[in-house]
Amino acid sequence: MRQSGALPCQLIEELISSQRIICSEPVPARNIQPASLDLRLGKRGWRVEAAFLPRQGEPVSDLLLNNSLESLDLSNPVVLQEGCTYVIEIEERFNLPNSVHAYANNKSTTGRMNVWTRVLADGVSRFDKIPPGYNGKIYAMITPRSWSIRVREGNTLNQARLICGDNHLLDFELEMLHQETGLVYDCTGQRGQALIDNGLLLTIDLQQDIVGYKAIPCDEPVDLCSGIPQKGSNYFEPIKAKNGEVLLKRGEFYILSTKEFLRVPPDLAVEMVAYDIHSGEYRSHYAGFFDPGFGYGENGGLKGTPAVLELDVHEDVLFRHAQPICKMAFEYLLKKPEKIYGSGLGSHYQQQRGPQLGRHFC
Repeated sequence: MRQSGALPCQLIEELISSQRIICSEPVPARNIQPASLDLRLGKRGWRVEAAFLPRQGEPVSDLLLNNSLESLDLSNPVVLQEGCTYVIEIEERFNLPNSVHAYANNKSTTGRMNVWTRVLADGVSRFDKIPPGYNGKIYAMITPRSWSIRVREGNTLNQARLICGDNHLLDFELEMLHQETGLVYDCTGQRGQALIDNGLLLTIDLQQDIVGYKAIPCDEPVDLCSGIPQKGSNYFEPIKAKNGEVLLKRGEFYILSTKEFLRVPPDLAVEMVAYDIHSGEYRSHYAGFFDPGFGYGENGGLKGTPAVLELDVHEDVLFRHAQPICKMAFEYLLKKPEKIYGSGLGSHYQQQRGPQLGRHFC
């Protein structure tokens, strides 16, 4: 076993069984992903005046006393209004070993709804960061950006990756790995060229009939409680490219996909970097975790899967086909997980081809 790396599912289960991750209700098996843990919304929540971060040593509960506008009881479904910010207790409480830290990210389905979900921890002045040895509650700060959403206790909007030490691969390691295993393929199944620059660069695919989707106004909340998918055309409109180009407008939300088919070997995980200022002024994703086995398959039979991006554009941007659009950081695992993405886990996006709406839409 490696000395540094992300914890695979079997080690996450050990943290739960040893009360390093404490829950009043048992963690459903489906919430333990190959290299991450889905975090459940708890029963108590608050609508707050604005986003905030605690100072060093300051409990989040103290900030809620001064900044909350109303309290919520999520034992029954509640609507989180578009444009408002909420803080909701997470069901899982952490009591991490001194050698383990964590960081959090939106689930892919949450990102494709344009919902900001960020983790707060007591005394930590950074979003989504949980330091080594942390002992305490964590909270989800949630801001629906395009539509209101209906949620309740037990819904999972984000996830945590637990890590020992520094686990990122260097560029020369990525180059060797691509030669040995293949990290990117094209749509015909041929191994593609790996663009490596402090991570693996992926480019935009604008040679499809429908190159992406743009969020449109809708008064009906997206219901995360019923399990019934919403009609996608009520919330999105398709977009097409002209002469291999597409203009994305500032302040709009888009779903696009990469030209490359990404392939993540079973002993590695990936995070999509949210901002790369060398590519442009936009956020390239809300949901950055790619689990071991994404685009790989149980026995390596898959030749990659396109990555889908959620773009929040800060300036008008003209994208052209095959232009770099995102960067992927590959991460070691402490050991190979006992289950990988797509192998009987109900993984929703293993077979996606091109831009695809989240599973709450049909």
